[in-house]
Amino acid sequence: MKIENDPQRDFAWLELHARPYVRFSAPAHVLHLSFLSDETTKSAQRDTLERLVAALHLAPTYETPRHSIYAAVVERAGRLVMASEHHTEFSSCTLFLYELQIPFDPFGFDWLGLLPGDWMEGVGRRPLVATSVAIGTRETMPATAEGRMALFEGHTINGSQLVAGAAEVWSAYRAHTDGLGRIAVMVDQMTPHELGRTVERLLTIEDSYHLVLLSLPLARELQPSLAAAESRMVSVNNALLGADSVEQKRALLDSLFHLAAEVEHLNARVADRFAASFAYFAILESRFAELREDKIKHVSGLSQFVMRRLRPAVQTCRSTLERLTHLFERINRASDLLRTSIELSVQEHSQRLLESSDHRAWLQLRLQDALQILSVVVIGYYALGLLGYLLKALREIGVGPDPEVVLGLAVLPTLAAVWALLHLIRRRFRDRSKK
Repeated sequence: MKIENDPQRDFAWLELHARPYVRFSAPAHVLHLSFLSDETTKSAQRDTLERLVAALHLAPTYETPRHSIYAAVVERAGRLVMASEHHTEFSSCTLFLYELQIPFDPFGFDWLGLLPGDWMEGVGRRPLVATSVAIGTRETMPATAEGRMALFEGHTINGSQLVAGAAEVWSAYRAHTDGLGRIAVMVDQMTPHELGRTVERLLTIEDSYHLVLLSLPLARELQPSLAAAESRMVSVNNALLGADSVEQKRALLDSLFHLAAEVEHLNARVADRFAASFAYFAILESRFAELREDKIKHVSGLSQFVMRRLRPAVQTCRSTLERLTHLFERINRASDLLRTSIELSVQEHSQRLLESSDHRAWLQLRLQDALQILSVVVIGYYALGLLGYLLKALREIGVGPDPEVVLGLAVLPTLAAVWALLHLIRRRFRDRSKK
């Protein structure tokens, strides 16, 4: 096997640090494989690709942590270039065989005979996308509709003219007997640069198409749980109309809390997956726009077929996410109403307690005033009694005035003095409490 290393021959850059793509000329065969990946499989997938590179004796022409391109010349086959990409949730491996040393046969090249038989065992998962692309010219591709349909085993095909008629692309968008999807590209006038860009866009559409559809089973799985949550929300709203006591409102608030937790759990399950699908759908739309499709008579266009299948799926995911968002907003509004109602009830209860405390304080003050009057009378009575004892003792020894007269005249001054003394004591205690 003869190995050549010419980076500028095998790929080009969109711009500095941008994603590289292989550029080549027709006729050519392309095999594209994409695998879902996560932290547990990324290392195994990288090891598998390294084993494939070693088995095919490929030499690196471009290497970064996310993108790598390897090339070699395979005897009695042609020039083989492998491009690998590692993304957040999937990895892809694309093999390009061009400058063919064998007759071009659309979808007739035996990729399994070229690749090691056990090279995919370390990947750990079946391919998300497995697509074969046959790239020929008008002279090497079937010229009739029957001949093109035969390339796709009789399945209904879709096709479009691309890049202002520089090429025609055909696909059935289904797996064939070899387990691969098929895309046929008939090149009219395209430079290797334009052909590489066009094939890269077609393969990105294949990846995005399948990645968008990953959300649809999850959206369908979520429908019963979401419907049940919405039904519980209606029941809570109905119970809210008849809730009078604070205990009933608090029970409803607890129900809303548990419902909000369940809805947030559902949202956490799907939010990232749905957001990724929306992003892939935007990428797919942009790639179709870059292809600049023109319609072929009596044939459904590529974007027409793909969008007719994807838009309902994307709309299902979007409506599911909107239902979750609206349900969470309804729960928040109902919770706010309940909390406000409970706070008002608590404030009313506190107001009644304050009014009751004020009334008790007023009664206590009146009682204190009455007790003060009684205290003045009692203390005055005892003070006059002591004064009477003193006057009687003096009278017995023949000294002093008449006790009855003195006691009668001393009643009012004694009561006034006692009242003043008590008032002074109370004022001193009040001043000390303020400090």
